[in-house]
Amino acid sequence: MNTIKLTAMAFGLAVANVFAQSATEATTTEQKGPEFNISGKAEFDAYANAQTGDNQKINHSYASTIDVDFNVKFNKNWSAFAEIEADGDDEAPLVTYKKAYVQYNRGDNFTLRVGDLTFSEGAFSFYNYDDAGIYAAGMREHDIRGLDLQLYGLQFGVGFGRGNNDVSCLNSESFPCDYGESKSYDVHLAYQFDIAGQTFRPFVHYKSWQIKDANELHAGLHTDLLLGPFDIHAVYGLHADRLKKSYPNATHALLAEPTLNLGRVFIKTGIFFAFFDDDMDKATIHETSATYYEIPEYKFAYGEVDFKALDVFTVGLIGEWHTNTLDNSKELGSVNFGTRLYFNPVKNLDMTGFVKAIIPVGDDWKKDGHEKWVSTNDYNNDVTFNIGLETVFKF
Repeated sequence: MNTIKLTAMAFGLAVANVFAQSATEATTTEQKGPEFNISGKAEFDAYANAQTGDNQKINHSYASTIDVDFNVKFNKNWSAFAEIEADGDDEAPLVTYKKAYVQYNRGDNFTLRVGDLTFSEGAFSFYNYDDAGIYAAGMREHDIRGLDLQLYGLQFGVGFGRGNNDVSCLNSESFPCDYGESKSYDVHLAYQFDIAGQTFRPFVHYKSWQIKDANELHAGLHTDLLLGPFDIHAVYGLHADRLKKSYPNATHALLAEPTLNLGRVFIKTGIFFAFFDDDMDKATIHETSATYYEIPEYKFAYGEVDFKALDVFTVGLIGEWHTNTLDNSKELGSVNFGTRLYFNPVKNLDMTGFVKAIIPVGDDWKKDGHEKWVSTNDYNNDVTFNIGLETVFKF
């Protein structure tokens, strides 16, 4: 905690210096008033699943999202941002307030934000886990109301938990729900720097519920390496709860996602390992909700080869291997293969279709009660076919 206090003091001095310099400069009133801009994104998806076992019915589902962003620029230094969102696993999600903050900029190397902020680190690039609001090898999104200071690549944020980030049992299996809301606070520290064109970002995020031994820590390193046609996205993540207690033991996550760009051919690959305690009752398991986990499974690998047939159309061939559980003693694996089709007829409009087969390959699928070990989808030992179409447009 002394390190955090010293860091906060250093940032405070830096902020005071910047505002002192700003105060000595002449200020002028913007005669035309603030600049106002609206932008956003909408997505509507449709999926169909067909199993080959006793239940040979085709089940469909939807996902729908719309984000609308409001940007206000008062002058060259001061601006504000607000966002409303409708997001849900159905065709008619409710529109809700998402966030708002004010921002002060001075040059390219100093930014101060005050309001509703979101921190996340080390997200997956893999298409099935790329929602950082749910999944991450480093840390999924944590929402706060507080402040965020960025200075020459160094980022410091502090504030009170907001939304699910303020509900103890929706963050970790280590904590019960009766801690209540309106008690948590978060401290975030990260530093991004480049060496010879390679990007490195160490980070640490501390969260406390202001109850004895009720705290959590995320820390790690996020790197992006460019080596000619290769781009390697790599993450190490440490996930720990109850920092002064012997249990639960920390969880370690390792992610590597190399890609190869050959012009008309683009190859995506990835491999992920998470190391939980062998005794799952003594392992750190972070949740996103009652049904999703920050680390979705303890191991998976994938590969996709994309062929750009036309400037607006790309065909991808996919192969995946999943463990579908957090418990490395269970055999609940699956092999997935199929195709993904990308259609981009105009700028800001993307349509992605896919067809894939999912083949369970573990003996534990046959056991009664196996669903309690599944952390992804329960395939019930039956080959499943997935079909989907995802449409996104920006405005």
